[in-house]
Amino acid sequence: MSDPVRSGQSGPHTAAQDSPELYASPPLVPPTLDSLVRAGEWERAAQVARAQQMDVDVQDALELLTGFQEQVRARRYSKARSTLDGYRAALGRAPADAPERDVVRLAAPPEQLEAALDGLDGLQKETDPAALASGLEPALSHPLTRAEALNMQGILSALMGDAIQGRLRLEEALQADPKHYRALTNLGNLDLEAGDVVSAERRYREVIALNPDYDGGHHNLGVALRRQGKVSESVAAIRRGQRLSVKRSQEDTRADIKEQYARSPVLRNMRWIILVVLVLAVVLLMRSAGA
Repeated sequence: MSDPVRSGQSGPHTAAQDSPELYASPPLVPPTLDSLVRAGEWERAAQVARAQQMDVDVQDALELLTGFQEQVRARRYSKARSTLDGYRAALGRAPADAPERDVVRLAAPPEQLEAALDGLDGLQKETDPAALASGLEPALSHPLTRAEALNMQGILSALMGDAIQGRLRLEEALQADPKHYRALTNLGNLDLEAGDVVSAERRYREVIALNPDYDGGHHNLGVALRRQGKVSESVAAIRRGQRLSVKRSQEDTRADIKEQYARSPVLRNMRWIILVVLVLAVVLLMRSAGA
């Protein structure tokens, strides 16, 4: 027979009532820069660097890495190269005795990122799966570029008629980078080709939520809506995609020209030659007018 509950008590007395701190949740320990970069969480690493007022060049390096990742997602390789140059320069400016600099450099060696970018850029038209896999090894081995490399493999598998393998690679890409909206778009494309327009529409809306300015997401959403008979919504989505496509094309053209000038001594010298010729032409015209 159990003891009766005494007045003012709701139950049997326990040690926890005397020492509640024994059962309190442990305080949250903020993540370290090292743990974040090893996990590939570059945006959070940049936030921690700012919050802890680390060396300004280390902060810049981390910000540039987040930009590099976004440009790789968007397949804007000219911009990614410029950003990588800025990242390398930021690391070079950081004090040699700053431990944070070594943490970032070891997690994202500029040389490895450059090799990965070369592979992604140079293999866009590769149609041999084995050659593609071999050439993408540097990109597959780094968290910043792995998702795009898997995305490329998934696209090639789908184009070769292996939708199952293609879907597997695209899902792996999203596991590597949940914000890789182009891999998510390609999964929507596979759903659309399989006749699952509802799933395709859902994926395209997720794409637009990740990147509202991605023209492909709006265009493909329009296609999925049209197949469901939602004509007015379809037209609006496709028109939105067309406007964004024109804007992106202009931005990419400017970036490519800027990249060519930055990397070509011939073009840089030609610019100065053109300026000299123009100045000489103006001088000659003024002399002619004075005569």
